[in-house]
Amino acid sequence: MQLPIVSTLRELDGPPRRFLLFIAFNLVSWQCIVGPALILFARKIDMPASWVGFLISFMPLSTILVVITSKLVTRLGPKRVMLSAWFLRNVIACTVFFVPFAMATRGVHAGWYVLMGSTLAFCLTRALGAGGWFPWLHEVVPARQRAAYFGTETSVGQLLNVAVSFMLAMVLKGDPSIWRFLSVYATGIFMGLASLAWMARVPGGGVSRGEASKDGDIASYRSIYRDKGFMRLVLISSLCVSCISWLGSSIIMYLRDILAFSPALIMTLTAIGGCSVLATIRSWTRYIERSGSGKTVFLLLTGHSIAAIACLGLWPDSAIIPHVPIVVAVIVATSICSAAFGVAVNRAMLDRMDPQRRVTYTNVWTVGTALGWGLTPILAGHVIEIWGIWGFRACFLVSGCAGIVCAWGSRRLIAEMQEEASGAVRHAGGLRRLVAALAEAVTVTAGLEHSEKTREQPEG
Repeated sequence: MQLPIVSTLRELDGPPRRFLLFIAFNLVSWQCIVGPALILFARKIDMPASWVGFLISFMPLSTILVVITSKLVTRLGPKRVMLSAWFLRNVIACTVFFVPFAMATRGVHAGWYVLMGSTLAFCLTRALGAGGWFPWLHEVVPARQRAAYFGTETSVGQLLNVAVSFMLAMVLKGDPSIWRFLSVYATGIFMGLASLAWMARVPGGGVSRGEASKDGDIASYRSIYRDKGFMRLVLISSLCVSCISWLGSSIIMYLRDILAFSPALIMTLTAIGGCSVLATIRSWTRYIERSGSGKTVFLLLTGHSIAAIACLGLWPDSAIIPHVPIVVAVIVATSICSAAFGVAVNRAMLDRMDPQRRVTYTNVWTVGTALGWGLTPILAGHVIEIWGIWGFRACFLVSGCAGIVCAWGSRRLIAEMQEEASGAVRHAGGLRRLVAALAEAVTVTAGLEHSEKTREQPEG
């Protein structure tokens, strides 16, 4: 019996598989440098919640620079730009090792500034090359394999997330010292440098020729703003990722600061979430291929919103409500929903992209989603710092309620959603429609969904 991840890898051509190998090393690097361990490290050195919010926002907000650097991609090619930027970002990440020295000589605040500066410089340097990511991906992954590719990428990513999370749980067990956190950074920098070797083996990524060489100029942006379908996709996707980010920005700090979970337990829970994604992403990928991205976004965001609202039941020092089972259920549900959501919206974006305007389309997409991912942690951090435990609950409530609104909005703003809605969801009333959506999401997650009412070739 062949593992699902192996069978999906066999479905891909050689170039997409090589890109996945680069992503595998890159993901381990990301997890160690700007993943959950970064938040735990920041709280270890007593960084305030509002500062942590800015720390989380650096990665998504810095990607807005792709608008400025787009001409580099068209003139030098995605491959050359990414190789240079990825090398520099790993060199710059080494500045984090000055945190203990700064704290010993200038006080704890100096350590905060070094961590903030190191993370910001890392993210800005990465952003210089990030504009080449999707254009290069669009070039090497055929249209017929995009859903399978993103599903496989998610499976590989979650498999590595599980491995890295369990590794970090062992490294950070007990009351970890600053040096143990820095050993995690060292691992991330090493893997980041190793990813360069695999990036160099991916074909394509050359300089744009002919009409495509005009990609990224003012006329290109004007043409995209007239593409109403694509702009609707950017709008609803940005709002959806903001809803997801309200929970993602607060849950780790809530588990550590309010429920007093240890870093090792938090990383173990993260690994459990990764295992759940690994077990279910194949079912969701097939569902996306049959039903299209619009309907899938509606189901996933509804499920994520219910899980966020369930966090309101996590009261500290409660003898009635068991924390761990609820946390496990929330982590599993949100991990599955956010991972499959990424597959759905990325597939939709690539399918709507004009091959002659790859850079411009991905720039607009990157800026739109970056605002959703980046501004939300800043707001969440300030809400938590001002209101304390009630700030956390406000984040959970906003994530849940706004998520349900966006789930309904996705039915109107993504054109294919109106065309593909199944009878069970389309004809039901408001509450019944919500229950039907949750039931369908559960059946897909369990691998029991067999739809016969979807179109054979959804438009994305």
